[in-house]
Amino acid sequence: MIVALRGAVYEALKREEETLQMYERFVNEAKDKALQDFFSAMVNDVKGDIHTLKNLNLHSIVKFGLAIKFQVRTCSIDERTAASMTDKEGTKEILKLAVDEVNADIEYYEHVAEHSLFPEVKRLFRIIADKELEHKCKIKALQDLIG
Repeated sequence: MIVALRGAVYEALKREEETLQMYERFVNEAKDKALQDFFSAMVNDVKGDIHTLKNLNLHSIVKFGLAIKFQVRTCSIDERTAASMTDKEGTKEILKLAVDEVNADIEYYEHVAEHSLFPEVKRLFRIIADKELEHKCKIKALQDLIG
């Protein structure tokens, strides 16, 4: 069972690293400073998630329960941020790609949580899915502000 759990965590880690690469690419592709700052904050958040996943002790989770610590960072999004963006169409495309990627990750994490036999593993993947949902909410908020 630990092997299956390792596989699920490995896949989660791989997905988070792909998301990190995507956000880093968006930082480089973004023409607006505000969008670069937004995705830089997302990069830092995903790096924290990757660190957490890399340092999971799976035997301890199964034997003693889940004791996990996630870092939550904030990103300031307001009307001025959206208004300062000059490349609205490019920004909308980038944000749509980000939402699609995050939706796929959320679906995977919820699937793993649903089919896991260990309650602590279910909790772990629900927490990870919720963290991804938090990313999605930030991206959607920026999309709404842009219009």
